[in-house]
Amino acid sequence: MRSVFFILVIFLLFAGCARRQEEPEESAEAPAFELTLPQIPKLTAPERPEILDLEQMPRLTDSDKPTNRDIQLALQNAGFYYGKIDGIIGPLSTRAIREFQEKYNLPVDGQVGPKTWAVLENYLPDLPPGQER
Repeated sequence: MRSVFFILVIFLLFAGCARRQEEPEESAEAPAFELTLPQIPKLTAPERPEILDLEQMPRLTDSDKPTNRDIQLALQNAGFYYGKIDGIIGPLSTRAIREFQEKYNLPVDGQVGPKTWAVLENYLPDLPPGQER
């Protein structure tokens, strides 16, 4: 009885090996498929305004000082600030000011003084006549 069982096991093993050899092998090449990504528009840097003689610029008076919202709006229009225009000069605004100053070869101090504002105000939209900021 044991010998019949032993012969049966050997037969099944050889039959299984024979079937494995008959099965087609998978090709080494991966199946061809095409991956398409959505087209993302390329961002371009804003155009640089004309070079101003910053040494000849007048000093800002209290009435000439820009508001924090004006600063944030101008930085956003220039492509440097992506936060909320909330009138608070926080870390995002300060970083945007520094990047703006660096790009336009201004003293990098993170403050909007007369030299920085002389260049930055070019990015504010024009207001209708008679309307003040």
